[in-house]
Amino acid sequence: MKELKKGIMIMMTGILLCCTTGCWDKNELNELAIGELVGADRDPDTGKQTVYYQIVNPEAVAAQKGGGIKAPVYTYCVQADSTSELGTKTANLLPRKLFSDHYQSEIVTERYAKQGLNSLLNFFEKQHNRRSNLYLFVTDSPLSEVMMTYLPLERLPGRSLRSIIEIQSKLTGRLSRRVRIKDLVENMESSRLTVMPMISLSGSSPSPTTDRYEKIEANQGNLIFSGGAVFKNDRMIGKLPLNQMNYYFILKGESEVFMESLTINNRTVDVQAIKPKVRRRLDLISGEPVWKVDISTKLSLVNNEQKNELTLENLKMIEEKFKQQVFQKATEFYQESISKEWDLFGLEEKIKYQNGKEWDDMKKRGIAWDKTKLQLSIKSEITDIGQTINPYVGDNDGNSSN
Repeated sequence: MKELKKGIMIMMTGILLCCTTGCWDKNELNELAIGELVGADRDPDTGKQTVYYQIVNPEAVAAQKGGGIKAPVYTYCVQADSTSELGTKTANLLPRKLFSDHYQSEIVTERYAKQGLNSLLNFFEKQHNRRSNLYLFVTDSPLSEVMMTYLPLERLPGRSLRSIIEIQSKLTGRLSRRVRIKDLVENMESSRLTVMPMISLSGSSPSPTTDRYEKIEANQGNLIFSGGAVFKNDRMIGKLPLNQMNYYFILKGESEVFMESLTINNRTVDVQAIKPKVRRRLDLISGEPVWKVDISTKLSLVNNEQKNELTLENLKMIEEKFKQQVFQKATEFYQESISKEWDLFGLEEKIKYQNGKEWDDMKKRGIAWDKTKLQLSIKSEITDIGQTINPYVGDNDGNSSN
Protein backbone atom coordinates (compact mmCIF):
# COMPACT_ATOMS: atom_id res chain seq x y z
CA MET A 1 0.00 0.00 0.00
CA LYS A 2 2.83 2.36 0.92
CA GLU A 3 4.60 1.55 -2.35
CA LEU A 4 1.39 2.30 -4.26
CA LYS A 5 1.03 5.68 -2.54
CA LYS A 6 4.69 6.42 -3.21
CA GLY A 7 4.23 5.58 -6.88
CA ILE A 8 1.17 7.82 -7.13
CA MET A 9 3.11 10.69 -5.51
CA ILE A 10 5.97 10.28 -7.97
CA MET A 11 3.55 10.19 -10.90
CA MET A 12 1.70 13.34 -9.68
CA THR A 13 5.00 15.14 -9.18
CA GLY A 14 5.98 14.30 -12.74
CA ILE A 15 2.67 15.62 -14.08
CA LEU A 16 3.00 18.87 -12.12
CA LEU A 17 6.54 19.38 -13.36
CA CYS A 18 5.30 19.03 -16.92
CA CYS A 19 2.77 21.80 -16.24
CA THR A 20 5.31 24.30 -14.95
CA THR A 21 6.49 27.07 -17.23
CA GLY A 22 10.08 27.64 -18.13
CA CYS A 23 12.41 28.63 -20.93
CA TRP A 24 11.51 25.69 -23.12
CA ASP A 25 12.64 27.50 -26.25
CA LYS A 26 16.04 28.11 -24.62
CA ASN A 27 15.88 31.86 -25.32
CA GLU A 28 18.15 33.60 -22.84
CA LEU A 29 17.57 37.23 -21.92
CA ASN A 30 20.82 38.31 -23.55
CA GLU A 31 19.63 36.76 -26.82
CA LEU A 32 16.42 38.82 -27.02
CA ALA A 33 15.68 42.37 -28.11
CA ILE A 34 12.68 43.10 -25.86
CA GLY A 35 10.36 45.50 -27.67
CA GLU A 36 8.57 48.04 -25.47
CA LEU A 37 7.03 50.54 -27.87
CA VAL A 38 6.53 50.54 -31.64
CA GLY A 39 5.73 53.44 -33.96
CA ALA A 40 4.55 53.24 -37.56
CA ASP A 41 4.17 55.60 -40.51
CA ARG A 42 3.41 55.24 -44.21
CA ASP A 43 4.27 57.73 -46.93
CA PRO A 44 1.03 58.40 -48.88
CA ASP A 45 2.94 59.15 -52.11
CA THR A 46 5.45 56.29 -52.23
CA GLY A 47 3.78 53.75 -49.95
CA LYS A 48 7.08 53.31 -48.09
CA GLN A 49 6.63 52.12 -44.51
CA THR A 50 8.67 53.37 -41.57
CA VAL A 51 8.71 51.50 -38.27
CA TYR A 52 10.43 52.53 -35.05
CA TYR A 53 11.21 49.89 -32.42
CA GLN A 54 12.06 50.90 -28.88
CA ILE A 55 14.16 48.14 -27.32
CA VAL A 56 14.59 47.88 -23.56
CA ASN A 57 18.07 48.14 -22.10
CA PRO A 58 17.78 45.66 -19.17
CA GLU A 59 20.90 46.99 -17.43
CA ALA A 60 19.43 50.49 -17.25
CA VAL A 61 15.98 49.35 -16.11
CA ALA A 62 17.48 47.32 -13.26
CA ALA A 63 18.73 49.13 -10.16
CA GLN A 64 21.96 50.91 -11.00
CA LYS A 65 24.94 50.90 -8.68
CA GLY A 66 26.80 54.09 -9.50
CA GLY A 67 28.38 54.77 -12.84
CA GLY A 68 25.88 57.42 -14.04
CA ILE A 69 22.62 57.21 -15.97
CA LYS A 70 22.26 54.73 -18.81
CA ALA A 71 19.82 54.80 -21.72
CA PRO A 72 16.65 52.91 -20.67
CA VAL A 73 15.67 52.20 -24.28
CA TYR A 74 17.28 52.26 -27.71
CA THR A 75 15.26 53.25 -30.78
CA TYR A 76 15.81 51.50 -34.11
CA CYS A 77 14.32 52.82 -37.35
CA VAL A 78 13.54 50.53 -40.30
CA GLN A 79 12.15 51.59 -43.71
CA ALA A 80 10.81 49.24 -46.37
CA ASP A 81 8.32 48.93 -49.22
CA SER A 82 6.42 45.99 -47.70
CA THR A 83 5.71 44.28 -44.40
CA SER A 84 7.81 41.25 -45.32
CA GLU A 85 10.75 43.47 -46.22
CA LEU A 86 10.38 45.21 -42.85
CA GLY A 87 10.93 41.86 -41.13
CA THR A 88 14.03 41.13 -43.20
CA LYS A 89 15.57 44.54 -42.62
CA THR A 90 14.80 44.39 -38.90
CA ALA A 91 16.62 41.06 -38.65
CA ASN A 92 19.60 42.61 -40.46
CA LEU A 93 19.68 45.57 -38.06
CA LEU A 94 19.05 44.00 -34.64
CA PRO A 95 21.83 41.86 -33.14
CA ARG A 96 19.22 39.97 -31.11
CA LYS A 97 15.91 38.26 -31.82
CA LEU A 98 13.03 40.75 -31.67
CA PHE A 99 10.72 39.81 -28.79
CA SER A 100 7.35 41.53 -29.26
CA ASP A 101 5.40 39.89 -26.42
CA HIS A 102 6.19 42.81 -24.11
CA TYR A 103 5.00 45.61 -26.38
CA GLN A 104 3.19 48.16 -24.23
CA SER A 105 1.76 50.54 -26.82
CA GLU A 106 1.57 51.27 -30.55
CA ILE A 107 1.79 54.76 -32.07
CA VAL A 108 0.78 55.63 -35.63
CA THR A 109 1.04 58.97 -37.38
CA GLU A 110 -2.02 61.01 -38.23
CA ARG A 111 -1.33 60.76 -41.96
CA TYR A 112 -1.02 56.97 -41.72
CA ALA A 113 -4.30 56.77 -39.78
CA LYS A 114 -6.06 58.85 -42.46
CA GLN A 115 -4.85 56.43 -45.17
CA GLY A 116 -6.31 53.47 -43.29
CA LEU A 117 -4.73 50.93 -40.93
CA ASN A 118 -6.16 47.81 -42.52
CA SER A 119 -2.81 46.16 -43.29
CA LEU A 120 -1.40 46.99 -39.85
CA LEU A 121 -4.45 45.65 -38.01
CA ASN A 122 -4.50 42.46 -40.08
CA PHE A 123 -0.82 41.94 -39.34
CA PHE A 124 -1.43 42.08 -35.57
CA GLU A 125 -4.42 39.75 -35.83
CA LYS A 126 -2.44 37.14 -37.76
CA GLN A 127 0.25 36.80 -35.10
CA HIS A 128 0.08 33.78 -32.80
CA ASN A 129 0.57 35.97 -29.73
CA ARG A 130 -2.13 38.37 -31.03
CA ARG A 131 -0.80 41.52 -29.42
CA SER A 132 -4.11 43.24 -30.20
CA ASN A 133 -4.55 44.23 -26.54
CA LEU A 134 -1.98 47.00 -27.04
CA TYR A 135 -3.19 50.54 -26.51
CA LEU A 136 -3.25 52.37 -29.84
CA PHE A 137 -2.31 56.05 -30.10
CA VAL A 138 -2.36 58.52 -32.97
CA THR A 139 0.17 61.36 -32.95
CA ASP A 140 0.01 64.70 -34.73
CA SER A 141 3.67 65.35 -33.89
CA PRO A 142 6.58 64.11 -36.07
CA LEU A 143 6.98 60.41 -35.30
CA SER A 144 10.76 60.66 -35.47
CA GLU A 145 10.71 63.17 -32.60
CA VAL A 146 8.14 61.22 -30.58
CA MET A 147 10.17 58.01 -30.82
CA MET A 148 13.51 59.74 -30.21
CA THR A 149 12.75 61.34 -26.88
CA TYR A 150 13.27 60.18 -23.31
CA LEU A 151 10.41 60.82 -20.89
CA PRO A 152 10.79 62.00 -17.28
CA LEU A 153 9.73 59.99 -14.24
CA GLU A 154 8.59 56.86 -16.12
CA ARG A 155 11.60 55.99 -18.26
CA LEU A 156 9.92 53.38 -20.46
CA PRO A 157 7.81 55.44 -22.93
CA GLY A 158 5.46 52.57 -23.79
CA ARG A 159 4.65 52.03 -20.14
CA SER A 160 4.28 55.78 -19.66
CA LEU A 161 1.60 55.87 -22.36
CA ARG A 162 -0.25 53.00 -20.72
CA SER A 163 -0.15 54.99 -17.48
CA ILE A 164 -1.81 57.92 -19.27
CA ILE A 165 -4.74 55.63 -20.11
CA GLU A 166 -4.99 54.31 -16.54
CA ILE A 167 -4.77 57.76 -14.90
CA GLN A 168 -7.15 59.53 -17.28
CA SER A 169 -9.76 56.78 -17.00
CA LYS A 170 -9.63 56.79 -13.19
CA LEU A 171 -9.25 60.52 -12.45
CA THR A 172 -10.78 62.59 -15.28
CA GLY A 173 -13.02 60.34 -17.39
CA ARG A 174 -11.46 61.71 -20.57
CA LEU A 175 -10.31 58.25 -21.58
CA SER A 176 -11.62 54.72 -21.39
CA ARG A 177 -9.55 51.57 -21.21
CA ARG A 178 -11.33 50.38 -24.33
CA VAL A 179 -8.86 52.07 -26.68
CA ARG A 180 -6.88 49.00 -27.69
CA ILE A 181 -6.12 47.69 -31.15
CA LYS A 182 -8.76 44.99 -30.59
CA ASP A 183 -11.40 47.66 -29.88
CA LEU A 184 -10.72 49.23 -33.27
CA VAL A 185 -10.75 45.82 -34.96
CA GLU A 186 -14.16 44.99 -33.46
CA ASN A 187 -15.74 47.95 -35.27
CA MET A 188 -13.97 47.52 -38.61
CA GLU A 189 -16.81 45.60 -40.23
CA SER A 190 -19.64 47.73 -38.82
CA SER A 191 -20.99 51.27 -39.04
CA ARG A 192 -19.85 52.04 -35.48
CA LEU A 193 -17.15 54.65 -35.09
CA THR A 194 -14.18 54.29 -32.75
CA VAL A 195 -12.32 57.04 -30.90
CA MET A 196 -8.65 56.42 -30.13
CA PRO A 197 -6.41 58.72 -28.03
CA MET A 198 -4.21 61.31 -29.67
CA ILE A 199 -0.86 62.35 -28.21
CA SER A 200 1.45 65.25 -28.92
CA LEU A 201 5.02 66.09 -28.05
CA SER A 202 5.11 69.18 -25.83
CA GLY A 203 7.82 71.75 -26.39
CA SER A 204 9.76 72.77 -29.45
CA SER A 205 12.19 69.85 -29.58
CA PRO A 206 12.54 66.24 -28.41
CA SER A 207 14.86 65.04 -25.63
CA PRO A 208 17.08 62.42 -27.31
CA THR A 209 19.74 62.10 -24.60
CA THR A 210 19.76 61.06 -20.95
CA ASP A 211 20.86 64.60 -20.04
CA ARG A 212 17.16 65.35 -19.51
CA TYR A 213 17.19 63.22 -16.34
CA GLU A 214 19.56 65.73 -14.77
CA LYS A 215 17.21 68.68 -15.36
CA ILE A 216 14.29 69.66 -13.16
CA GLU A 217 12.02 70.98 -15.97
CA ALA A 218 9.74 68.11 -17.08
CA ASN A 219 7.09 69.76 -19.29
CA GLN A 220 9.25 70.21 -22.35
CA GLY A 221 9.89 67.11 -24.41
CA ASN A 222 7.06 65.15 -22.81
CA LEU A 223 4.17 63.23 -24.39
CA ILE A 224 0.74 64.62 -23.52
CA PHE A 225 -2.81 63.46 -24.24
CA SER A 226 -4.33 65.97 -26.69
CA GLY A 227 -7.72 64.66 -27.85
CA GLY A 228 -9.33 61.82 -29.78
CA ALA A 229 -8.93 60.43 -33.30
CA VAL A 230 -12.28 59.39 -34.82
CA PHE A 231 -12.12 56.23 -36.94
CA LYS A 232 -14.67 54.86 -39.39
CA ASN A 233 -13.76 51.25 -40.12
CA ASP A 234 -9.94 51.43 -40.22
CA ARG A 235 -9.61 55.05 -41.37
CA MET A 236 -9.33 58.24 -39.33
CA ILE A 237 -11.99 60.75 -40.40
CA GLY A 238 -11.71 63.50 -37.80
CA LYS A 239 -10.73 64.66 -34.32
CA LEU A 240 -12.43 65.22 -31.00
CA PRO A 241 -11.06 68.12 -28.92
CA LEU A 242 -9.85 67.32 -25.43
CA ASN A 243 -12.76 69.11 -23.72
CA GLN A 244 -15.33 66.83 -25.43
CA MET A 245 -13.77 63.50 -24.61
CA ASN A 246 -15.43 63.10 -21.20
CA TYR A 247 -18.90 63.72 -22.71
CA TYR A 248 -18.24 61.10 -25.37
CA PHE A 249 -17.30 58.43 -22.84
CA ILE A 250 -20.09 59.19 -20.38
CA LEU A 251 -22.72 58.99 -23.14
CA LYS A 252 -21.19 55.67 -24.15
CA GLY A 253 -21.45 54.47 -20.56
CA GLU A 254 -17.72 53.83 -20.29
CA SER A 255 -16.78 56.45 -17.68
CA GLU A 256 -15.32 55.32 -14.38
CA VAL A 257 -15.38 58.91 -13.17
CA PHE A 258 -16.57 62.27 -14.50
CA MET A 259 -15.21 65.73 -13.67
CA GLU A 260 -17.05 69.01 -14.13
CA SER A 261 -16.05 72.57 -13.22
CA LEU A 262 -18.96 74.84 -12.26
CA THR A 263 -19.40 78.52 -11.49
CA ILE A 264 -21.48 79.09 -8.33
CA ASN A 265 -21.89 82.59 -6.85
CA ASN A 266 -19.18 83.78 -9.26
CA ARG A 267 -16.75 81.25 -7.80
CA THR A 268 -15.33 77.98 -9.09
CA VAL A 269 -16.65 74.71 -7.72
CA ASP A 270 -15.20 71.45 -9.04
CA VAL A 271 -17.21 68.27 -8.61
CA GLN A 272 -16.44 64.64 -9.35
CA ALA A 273 -19.06 62.10 -10.37
CA ILE A 274 -18.07 58.73 -8.94
CA LYS A 275 -18.82 55.64 -11.02
CA PRO A 276 -21.80 57.15 -12.85
CA LYS A 277 -24.51 54.67 -13.79
CA VAL A 278 -25.67 55.09 -17.38
CA ARG A 279 -28.76 53.44 -18.83
CA ARG A 280 -29.28 53.72 -22.59
CA ARG A 281 -32.14 52.56 -24.78
CA LEU A 282 -33.66 53.30 -28.17
CA ASP A 283 -37.41 54.02 -28.42
CA LEU A 284 -39.94 55.22 -30.93
CA ILE A 285 -41.96 58.29 -29.94
CA SER A 286 -44.64 59.42 -32.42
CA GLY A 287 -42.91 57.39 -35.11
CA GLU A 288 -39.53 59.07 -34.55
CA PRO A 289 -36.40 57.37 -33.09
CA VAL A 290 -35.37 58.67 -29.68
CA TRP A 291 -32.19 57.68 -27.86
CA LYS A 292 -32.84 57.83 -24.13
CA VAL A 293 -29.81 58.19 -21.87
CA ASP A 294 -30.33 58.22 -18.10
CA ILE A 295 -27.34 59.19 -15.94
CA SER A 296 -27.42 58.64 -12.21
CA THR A 297 -24.44 59.48 -10.01
CA LYS A 298 -23.17 60.53 -6.60
CA LEU A 299 -21.07 63.68 -6.48
CA SER A 300 -18.00 64.62 -4.47
CA LEU A 301 -16.86 68.20 -3.92
CA VAL A 302 -13.24 68.33 -5.03
CA ASN A 303 -12.73 72.09 -4.86
CA ASN A 304 -14.96 74.82 -3.45
CA GLU A 305 -13.80 78.43 -3.85
CA GLN A 306 -17.08 79.99 -2.68
CA LYS A 307 -17.10 82.44 0.18
CA ASN A 308 -20.66 81.38 1.01
CA GLU A 309 -21.43 78.83 3.68
CA LEU A 310 -22.10 75.32 2.44
CA THR A 311 -25.78 75.12 3.40
CA LEU A 312 -28.35 72.62 2.15
CA GLU A 313 -29.62 75.31 -0.19
CA ASN A 314 -26.11 75.85 -1.53
CA LEU A 315 -25.62 72.11 -2.07
CA LYS A 316 -28.89 71.94 -4.02
CA MET A 317 -27.67 74.84 -6.14
CA ILE A 318 -24.47 72.94 -6.98
CA GLU A 319 -26.41 69.78 -7.84
CA GLU A 320 -28.79 71.70 -10.10
CA LYS A 321 -25.95 73.56 -11.81
CA PHE A 322 -24.17 70.25 -12.44
CA LYS A 323 -27.26 68.75 -14.07
CA GLN A 324 -27.91 71.83 -16.22
CA GLN A 325 -24.32 72.16 -17.41
CA VAL A 326 -23.80 68.48 -18.20
CA PHE A 327 -27.17 68.37 -19.98
CA GLN A 328 -26.29 71.38 -22.12
CA LYS A 329 -22.74 70.33 -23.02
CA ALA A 330 -23.59 66.67 -23.65
CA THR A 331 -26.55 67.66 -25.83
CA GLU A 332 -24.43 70.14 -27.81
CA PHE A 333 -21.77 67.47 -28.30
CA TYR A 334 -24.35 64.94 -29.51
CA GLN A 335 -25.91 67.41 -31.95
CA GLU A 336 -22.49 68.41 -33.28
CA SER A 337 -21.55 64.78 -33.92
CA ILE A 338 -24.87 64.23 -35.75
CA SER A 339 -24.28 67.31 -37.93
CA LYS A 340 -20.89 65.84 -38.93
CA GLU A 341 -22.58 62.49 -39.69
CA TRP A 342 -20.46 60.80 -37.04
CA ASP A 343 -22.32 57.80 -35.66
CA LEU A 344 -20.30 57.77 -32.45
CA PHE A 345 -22.85 55.73 -30.52
CA GLY A 346 -23.72 53.01 -33.04
CA LEU A 347 -27.28 54.28 -33.65
CA GLU A 348 -27.43 53.07 -37.25
CA GLU A 349 -26.69 49.52 -36.17
CA LYS A 350 -29.12 49.73 -33.23
CA ILE A 351 -31.95 50.86 -35.52
CA LYS A 352 -31.10 48.22 -38.12
CA TYR A 353 -31.72 45.39 -35.67
CA GLN A 354 -34.89 46.79 -34.07
CA ASN A 355 -37.93 44.56 -34.66
CA GLY A 356 -41.66 45.33 -34.67
CA LYS A 357 -44.27 46.88 -36.92
CA GLU A 358 -43.58 50.44 -35.79
CA TRP A 359 -39.88 50.09 -36.49
CA ASP A 360 -40.58 48.52 -39.88
CA ASP A 361 -42.89 51.42 -40.77
CA MET A 362 -40.22 53.90 -39.72
CA LYS A 363 -37.59 52.18 -41.88
CA LYS A 364 -39.97 52.18 -44.88
CA ARG A 365 -40.34 55.94 -44.50
CA GLY A 366 -36.59 56.18 -44.98
CA ILE A 367 -35.82 57.83 -41.66
CA ALA A 368 -32.05 57.58 -41.19
CA TRP A 369 -30.14 57.19 -37.92
CA ASP A 370 -29.08 60.86 -38.00
CA LYS A 371 -32.71 61.86 -37.28
CA THR A 372 -32.48 60.24 -33.85
CA LYS A 373 -33.18 62.69 -31.02
CA LEU A 374 -31.35 62.57 -27.70
CA GLN A 375 -33.47 62.48 -24.54
CA LEU A 376 -31.05 62.98 -21.68
CA SER A 377 -31.92 62.62 -18.00
CA ILE A 378 -29.46 63.37 -15.17
CA LYS A 379 -29.88 62.58 -11.49
CA SER A 380 -27.15 63.59 -9.04
CA GLU A 381 -26.67 63.91 -5.30
CA ILE A 382 -23.72 65.30 -3.37
CA THR A 383 -22.62 62.69 -0.85
CA ASP A 384 -19.06 63.82 -0.10
CA ILE A 385 -18.16 67.41 0.80
CA GLY A 386 -14.58 66.76 1.94
CA GLN A 387 -12.92 67.35 5.30
CA THR A 388 -14.26 70.86 5.91
CA ILE A 389 -17.86 72.05 5.61
CA ASN A 390 -17.27 75.77 5.11
CA PRO A 391 -14.18 77.29 3.44
CA TYR A 392 -11.71 79.49 5.33
CA VAL A 393 -12.32 83.09 4.29
CA GLY A 394 -9.33 84.88 5.88
CA ASP A 395 -9.47 88.66 5.67
CA ASN A 396 -12.31 89.40 3.22
CA ASP A 397 -11.47 93.10 3.02
CA GLY A 398 -7.86 92.42 2.15
CA ASN A 399 -6.71 94.41 5.21
CA SER A 400 -3.84 93.25 7.39
CA SER A 401 -3.73 93.76 11.12
CA ASN A 402 -0.69 95.20 12.89
